[in-house]
Amino acid sequence: MNFRTLLENEHSKATTNLIVNEICENPHQMDEFMQTFVAGPIRITQRAAWPLSFIAQKKPPLLVNYFDVFINELHKPNNHNAITRNILRALQFTDIPEKHQGAILNRCFDFLTDVNQPIAIKAFSMTIAYNLSKQYPDIKNELKISIENLIPNGSSGIKSRGNKILKKIK
Repeated sequence: MNFRTLLENEHSKATTNLIVNEICENPHQMDEFMQTFVAGPIRITQRAAWPLSFIAQKKPPLLVNYFDVFINELHKPNNHNAITRNILRALQFTDIPEKHQGAILNRCFDFLTDVNQPIAIKAFSMTIAYNLSKQYPDIKNELKISIENLIPNGSSGIKSRGNKILKKIK
């Protein structure tokens, strides 16, 4: 399957489903897909990020070799929000390898404290940080404070996700 051509021609749920199904049925194609994701241009990376999040939901182990790529993308200063959002959405469903946990956790806290970040990026960051707090209970207090700071002026999505995580923390 030529992922680049598919992503150049159309950005739709049908294309996303086609890519997700192809990779889930033929996991050896994940490398080719990720090469397309990384190669860009940003429009292709943005479009590839959507199926990436569904691949993670269906088959999280397929992401195991790409955490360096995700961390690199999460640190790009002018990345499209859709790329960041879908990477974070994907990371919610994965077991993050220990050597990458610190970098991802720090980035999630950066997103939580950045007033310019969209709601979904903050919500997914909360979930990832909570998931990691199960292994590192010492971060629960920092996460609790970050969420409590967001809730008073947060959207209904932030309030909902934040309150659910706060209940789990207690």
